[in-house]
Amino acid sequence: MFIQIVPEFYRYDAISQHAMHIQRMLTELGIDSKICAQRIVPEGLSGIWDVKTCLPGVKSRDVILFHFSIFTSLLSELVSLPGRKVMIYHNITPAWFFEGISRKTAEACSRGRKQLTEAVTVFDLALGVSHFNKQELKAAGYAKIDILPLVVETNVKDTQNIRSLYYLSEKITLLHVGKWAPNKKIEDLVKVFYWVHRFKPESRMVLVGRNWEWENYTASVIEFIHRLNLRNAIRIIPYITPTDLAALYRASDVYLSMSEHEGFCVPLIEAMASRCPVIAYAAGAVPETVQNAGILYEEKRFHEVAEGIVTLLNDDTLLEEFKKRGASRASQFTYESVFEQIKQLLPLILEEMRN
Repeated sequence: MFIQIVPEFYRYDAISQHAMHIQRMLTELGIDSKICAQRIVPEGLSGIWDVKTCLPGVKSRDVILFHFSIFTSLLSELVSLPGRKVMIYHNITPAWFFEGISRKTAEACSRGRKQLTEAVTVFDLALGVSHFNKQELKAAGYAKIDILPLVVETNVKDTQNIRSLYYLSEKITLLHVGKWAPNKKIEDLVKVFYWVHRFKPESRMVLVGRNWEWENYTASVIEFIHRLNLRNAIRIIPYITPTDLAALYRASDVYLSMSEHEGFCVPLIEAMASRCPVIAYAAGAVPETVQNAGILYEEKRFHEVAEGIVTLLNDDTLLEEFKKRGASRASQFTYESVFEQIKQLLPLILEEMRN
């Protein structure tokens, strides 16, 4: 039995979706598995077990796959459990991003980083979802490490009448998808868009992602938007269905990221799979994720980034080139591609279970 532990399971969260994909892969390999979580959103979600009912039943022939991304009390409970243990490391945002914004989150990040080092002796294998994460595992002292990329869904069907939705029009659309966390630098997206809007008054930006976790940060960004007189040009969408999001990717002209810390960044791949060109700040795992399939900036000169966006939009040949590169890069994160990698990574564990 493979037991995946996701401390907080959210239906459409990237980590939770990764666990679901792994479960499907294990099923196709003929291996029994279950997903357990301490918190499940929405409550009672079918197919997800409460971790309290999972841990007491762990046996020595079981394998625990622990998805780690922030401090959790569950990690200490693994020490006394039998079975083989594998960490899947999704990265932990450095605490300093949350200083002055959320003491609770900053502490959770700081304690999570400490746990990462302390748990070296707990796990038989540690897997990063990117080379960037693998390097952090190596720096923390892990010896047996490798990479297991995320599966990025690229075949979600969009709605037929997406252009009739209230947040779209024929205007030039810049898109960003992700929760409003301070490391995402939502305010820097606004700064870039300010200049794009000066060059192209017909442009607009759509910001998709939950924005209620750090209220003071969200409030400061919204106040900044109003101060720049962009309230009518920037559409904020805290929640969107997967089908409408797929359509929005396809309808947008540029995907923009100014994030200063990413362990992978799924929306970059989703955008490229939808032939939406990517322009991003080269921080964390972003250069690794994008490679040559998008335009990366080493410095945040907002005026220059905006000029780059306008230049791209005015050059049909260049635009088509980055659409093709993006589609090619996204093809490396299909379910089939990652399935082959998991079969190569875990043969010893799988064999151990069959003995």
